[in-house]
Amino acid sequence: MQQNEYLTVKEISSKYNMTTRNVRKIISNLTNNCSETMLHKNKNHEWQVHHLLVNKFKPQRIRKNKYYALSIDPCIDYTESEINVVMKFVYEQMNDDIVEINYVIEQKKSNNRNHLHCYVKCSNKKKLIESFKLGFSRISYHESVIFDLSGWKEYMKKDGSQIITLKKID
Repeated sequence: MQQNEYLTVKEISSKYNMTTRNVRKIISNLTNNCSETMLHKNKNHEWQVHHLLVNKFKPQRIRKNKYYALSIDPCIDYTESEINVVMKFVYEQMNDDIVEINYVIEQKKSNNRNHLHCYVKCSNKKKLIESFKLGFSRISYHESVIFDLSGWKEYMKKDGSQIITLKKID
């Protein structure tokens, strides 16, 4: 595989998942410190960044994942339709535009009761848990950070279940 010696603003922005505006801002900071062979504009007035400078565009902080995992075990045996009603109730109780609840209903192997695996995005976790407690009356739950969202989704769908999503449609 042949590597380009120079990269454009668009190529750098797609590589590091940042805006082209941010890339150009970093370029403007680098222009005083770099030679023209490392950083220059071509005849079409497009920035050309030498591949040795690309590491300067690496994000300085790691962004947190928007979602977190939630496993909910109701202490009472609920049917799937009852759980769907409660989940809609919880979603409506949140009264927030950014709330997104993705869940799968699964039967426990130990007692054949339904429980849920979710990945959730919300601004107020405490209110969400209170809404779950209000909807299900008694629950046992486990909340954790998701390091691999695609892996968590595959785990949720391990029994062939479809992920049900509750979110505001734009």
